Amino acid sequence: MIPLRFGVDVFEEAERTLNNLPEYYVTRSVLREIELLKQGASPSFAKELSFAEKIAERCSVLDVEAREKETVDESILRTAVEKRLIVGTTDAELRRRLREAGVKVLILRQRRYLELIG
Repeated sequence: MIPLRFGVDVFEEAERTLNNLPEYYVTRSVLREIELLKQGASPSFAKELSFAEKIAERCSVLDVEAREKETVDESILRTAVEKRLIVGTTDAELRRRLREAGVKVLILRQRRYLELIG
């Protein structure tokens, strides 16, 4: 939601921050969560979710589903650890859990740029 809310091009910023042309991924469980959230969402939130889907189209889809009794955040954490991926998120709790697991995280700073932590 960063590009829509803050006008930051996350792809351009990620390339600048990481000093290369990274590969971008989204998991199937994240795409499914977006679909579920759209059901019954307010018009403004539905617009944000549709924008998230457009951003996801620029990413390769990892065929990763949340396991039984596993949340989407837990599946992101598990996948990042298993595949040694950097995760971009503004979710403070997910960011904390990722850092505790030794995963590098791209975060938004000052509503203007991305920074790699970890």
